[in-house]
Amino acid sequence: MFFINNIIHIILNKQISKVYSKRFANYNNTPKGVFWNNTLSQDLRLNIITNKVLSLSKQNTISIADIGCGYGRLWNIIKERNLEKKINYYGLDINKDFISFCQKNINCQNVNFELGTFPSKKVDYIVMSGTYNLTPTNSLKIWEKYVFENLCLNWKLADKALIFNCLINQNRQIKNSLYFTELLWIKELCEKNFGITEISKHNLLPNDITITIKKLS
Repeated sequence: MFFINNIIHIILNKQISKVYSKRFANYNNTPKGVFWNNTLSQDLRLNIITNKVLSLSKQNTISIADIGCGYGRLWNIIKERNLEKKINYYGLDINKDFISFCQKNINCQNVNFELGTFPSKKVDYIVMSGTYNLTPTNSLKIWEKYVFENLCLNWKLADKALIFNCLINQNRQIKNSLYFTELLWIKELCEKNFGITEISKHNLLPNDITITIKKLS
């Protein structure tokens, strides 16, 4: 069973990576290059996640792993907010074009980019923005299993909290290659398998939720 799941993950990752490579080649390091509609919606989501991390953090210096980092926009926001001395940042993505771009264009002492779906060591916070929205499969069962297993791997490596966003609808579905979860379902899933779960919404993002799962102190 593990072997089959591993093969499915490899296939899905390759399909996702191929789609993003084509998109990135067309739109470069812009919101459209990672399937966001515009800078406002992309940055708002990333700032919401950053604010969640800061509200939970009591340390002078923290570490963040950004799963599905794309072209490194979260790190740019961290710099714009003058937080670069406070945050040790690890950007991870399954797409080698993104990682290559980031390694060539972002050169800071406390920043590291590498291929992968989870960090190679424990970090304080693991975050994901839009990471599980785009899906190459029409099977809800396959995709939700893929998402859940990735969350499980990252939960083990998050020392303080796991924070991610999702598209929501009244019913869980895949529509136009986008995955929509359902608020009560995802909350129950996270609470049952991980820990204390908080879900928040922003009035400018009516189809989004941000999920924060905290580790017990």
